[in-house]
Amino acid sequence: MSAKLSRREFIKVSAVGGGLLLGFHLPATQKIRAQTAETTFIPNAYLKITSDNTITVMVHRSEMGQGVQTAIPMILADELEADWSQVRFEQAPADSAYGDQVTGGSVSISSSYGMLRMAAAAARTMLIAAAAQIWNVDPAECRAENNLVVHEEKQLSYGELAATAATLPVPRRQELQLKDPSAFRLIGTSIPNVLTPQYVDGTAQFASDVRLPGMLYAAVARCPVFGGSVLNYDDSQAKAFEGVRHVVEIENGIAVVADNSWAALAARDLLDITWDEGDFASQNDETLLQTFAAEIPSAEVSPTIEATYFTPYLAHATMEPMNCTADVRPDGCDVWAPTQNRQQAKSVATSLTRLSRDVVNIHVPPIGCGLGRRLKVDYVEEAVQISKLVGVPIKLLWSREDDIQNGAYRPATYHVLRAAIDEQGMPSHFEHHIVGQPVAAASDLAYGASDHPYRLGDSVVRAHPVTLPIPTAYFRSVSNPTSAFAREIFLDEMAELAGQDPYEYRMALLRSERFKVVLETAAREAGWGNPLPEGHAHGIAFHTTWGIPVAQVAEVSIFRDKPRIHRIVCAIDCGLVINPDMVVAQVESGIAVGLSSLFNAITFEDGRVQEGNLRNYPLLEMEDMPIVDVHIIPSTEMPEGVGEMGIPPVVPAVINALYKLTGQRIRQLPIREDDFSG
Repeated sequence: MSAKLSRREFIKVSAVGGGLLLGFHLPATQKIRAQTAETTFIPNAYLKITSDNTITVMVHRSEMGQGVQTAIPMILADELEADWSQVRFEQAPADSAYGDQVTGGSVSISSSYGMLRMAAAAARTMLIAAAAQIWNVDPAECRAENNLVVHEEKQLSYGELAATAATLPVPRRQELQLKDPSAFRLIGTSIPNVLTPQYVDGTAQFASDVRLPGMLYAAVARCPVFGGSVLNYDDSQAKAFEGVRHVVEIENGIAVVADNSWAALAARDLLDITWDEGDFASQNDETLLQTFAAEIPSAEVSPTIEATYFTPYLAHATMEPMNCTADVRPDGCDVWAPTQNRQQAKSVATSLTRLSRDVVNIHVPPIGCGLGRRLKVDYVEEAVQISKLVGVPIKLLWSREDDIQNGAYRPATYHVLRAAIDEQGMPSHFEHHIVGQPVAAASDLAYGASDHPYRLGDSVVRAHPVTLPIPTAYFRSVSNPTSAFAREIFLDEMAELAGQDPYEYRMALLRSERFKVVLETAAREAGWGNPLPEGHAHGIAFHTTWGIPVAQVAEVSIFRDKPRIHRIVCAIDCGLVINPDMVVAQVESGIAVGLSSLFNAITFEDGRVQEGNLRNYPLLEMEDMPIVDVHIIPSTEMPEGVGEMGIPPVVPAVINALYKLTGQRIRQLPIREDDFSG
């Protein structure tokens, strides 16, 4: 078995003990200092301290509900010895000073933890040096605490020291001393999400809330078949609709621009467009499945057991549909976008406008759910094109139907697993073949498969990419859920063939003690092996997403010919925890996303997506959300990501429980009534 080093893994292995980063440097601030009043202390691009004793943290990643605008300030404030009540935050602009600002792969904390602590330690060192200079004492005799520098009976606030600190040189890395983790005051505590009050009272300003003087609204008609294009169109009826100002052709279709969103959407439906639908118009679910199946090679070793699994295309169906406000002017461009990839958004806007990067600004408000869909910037591209063509600020809005029928999807995957099992029931040979449409590279398809956590003998994992015009995008946890779906159900089948308990079988195969602790914790806390209420069953699954181990046990029953999921017990080892409540919340949300995929699919007929809204693409509802118990394994290792880790084990755990109730193996999603009506 072999696996290439992913972008996420590269970021992680660039860190060394204690959180220091190889090639460490703090973004230069000379230009910023020159433009700032002397009473403001800006030691680096992450921190700003003003004379009123306020500390502003620049958050360089996008906030989409995962709590990064709380966790990043917590890390900086703890190392800075700041008073949390004095800490504020701002969204950082798209700027190379922050390095990679992509919010994805669960790396917001894991890739920047060391850098953030160093940035705060530099500021703390400079504030202490400033106080020592004022008092004419040795800096070693001073200490920082709660927004103050203290020496014997004397103390000065950070605000009072800001002007002096701003004149001092930034210390070198070897001059900095990080706090001992035992001295953390904020890290490891459950500080409430700083945005929760705004979410609750409705004052949070999302990209769709942006209003600009003279702004118009836009809606785009796109080809209903992927890969198609406009042949010709008649816009006379659309132009005659009250409130319509412009109808323009852009790369992706025809845009209607109007005084309000209702007029733009309604007039769009009046466009008479003839499409060149292309070759994909002849495709449907059956032909796509045949395309996938044709890629599977013959077995390398005669298998004892073999099974085929399938997961469909999935829409992200984010709470906030795609939208973007763009204001393209001869002298500049401003874009308000709910993007996970602000630097790519800036590059696209710069290229389309042919303006200098210095006058192209990307503003990133809080995002109403991302799930990876907003790593793509197609909606930014459309908005910038439209604003440039009509010469005024425009807000582009995607309807829910646009989002589901013309979006970008988690790729469908077709899996064939084979194993040769010896007389003791242990695998001597294992094959996992994955066919699908990759997002960027063939390795996308094999995440969670090529790096599986088990000793399976001679292990062969191969991805077989196919080329199709269906737009794809990274979905929360990428291909880890599809890999876990196939392998974890197959492992239950292997355990049954070997005559062993599924939990004990996994324990015997896991590679490391760390993994075993996680699996044992989930099983113990769920009461694995203990009697359950009549008609209930347990299913178990284990997975490592980007190396972070998660185990889940699902308690399931069947009620009125439908599965009912009562409880999910989850154990996770994610290293040092910044905010325990946020870890629990992210695991819970991942489980909800995973459970939605039990019943959802994007399907095709005549090249067209058949689902259009939540009525035929339903998401998990509150009444169907099970009780979730999350158990975090204590750790002092480097912090790991948690945003994606709750998803992969939940579906196979549920399906393994359903098998105990029905005796029917489910190897294809979405599940159907005859899968669990036994």
